[in-house]
Amino acid sequence: MKAAAIFLLLTAAPAFCEQPWYAARGGETALPAPGQPADTLDACPKLNALKRYEGYADAPAVKDVLEVDAQTLPLPEDDLDRDSLLEVLDTTLDYWNLRPDTARVQLGEASYDAPRLRRTLKALRELLASGLSKEELLGALKARFHIYRASADGTDKTVITGYYEAEIPVTRAPDAEHKYAVHLKPADLVKTTPAMGVEFDYGRYDEEGRLVRHYPREAVHAGALAGQGLELVWSAHPSQIMLLQIQGSGVLRFPDGDHIRAGFDGANGHPYRSVQKLLIDCGEVPGMSFKDFIAYLSGQGPREERLVDLNPRYVYFRQRPKDSRPYGAIGRVLTPGRSIAIDPKHIPLGLFGLLKSRRPQAQGTGLVFKDFSRFIAAHDTGSAIRGPGRVDLFWGTGAAAETEASSMKAPGELYLFVIK
Repeated sequence: MKAAAIFLLLTAAPAFCEQPWYAARGGETALPAPGQPADTLDACPKLNALKRYEGYADAPAVKDVLEVDAQTLPLPEDDLDRDSLLEVLDTTLDYWNLRPDTARVQLGEASYDAPRLRRTLKALRELLASGLSKEELLGALKARFHIYRASADGTDKTVITGYYEAEIPVTRAPDAEHKYAVHLKPADLVKTTPAMGVEFDYGRYDEEGRLVRHYPREAVHAGALAGQGLELVWSAHPSQIMLLQIQGSGVLRFPDGDHIRAGFDGANGHPYRSVQKLLIDCGEVPGMSFKDFIAYLSGQGPREERLVDLNPRYVYFRQRPKDSRPYGAIGRVLTPGRSIAIDPKHIPLGLFGLLKSRRPQAQGTGLVFKDFSRFIAAHDTGSAIRGPGRVDLFWGTGAAAETEASSMKAPGELYLFVIK
């Protein structure tokens, strides 16, 4: 899955005033000019209470991932096609085939190495390709596999949301309307490691040689990346660029109908803040689908940039071939409907499991909701996916994927398998 520092919008003495981009702007703030009406958000307690590097998103709903009695596993029904099932298994097995034998994952109190996970996936592929009935498959899963479940306090539920390959209109060059760039990765961007002793995932070395976060979204809008040749395409709306960044990949459509594809290529190290959740909690907007929320932001005129800047996290992209598919954090293509994004601190990448929940389905001009169950694999991550109780299901590409994924938010059950 998926930037400006919010405190710049709220104080007259921003904590980022030592940054060169801030000095270049003459020390200005986002507060209204004399005689200009104050933005109602300035009085929002939720905004004013946020600390400097604090994220803002839904709280994790699930406490832990624990091994459970096999009898808790539901009937393994699958609402998708067999080809996509075999594809997601083969993609996951390929991931583990290229990992060293010493690679390990932690699930609950147990640790499993790469050879064990290869055996798991081979056994699952054999079972799922064998044409067993659902009842026979359930018996085999119970007998041959350890079963883990994302476990909440008294609910055993996880929160399921959706993401997709976004499509946004763009131009090849800037003009009076299209003045917001989709940026390539800066040359000075550093991917951090635990050994570096910092809490952020990406950063840069400042003029004194300190490893710091890269520029927040508001700084980018103020020109912090200008003059480096990093502009891939141009958009009329910063909210649509934020949409692209949250989804992690997209189709960039030109006025003549031509297009290019873009994929994630790093971020700025700032925490993710959900602008939608902030505006709901501040009483500005009611709950709505994410598609409708982006439309709301795009209609805010000059205020749009200020609202988008509430999310300091900023994502960079690389151009991908026109006929390519979105890639996940495992470095392989995502399988629509089966690849999920997780928090790898709690659920390791490369695990295979069963997901049950309730999903929206486009029908005519509206949506209907129905129960579903399918096999999935943990292929991706996202800055908004935090805790073991959050799962983002990849929907794919196109208008239906956009509508359905944007409306997906439901409790569900997530089970994971490791061979005994």
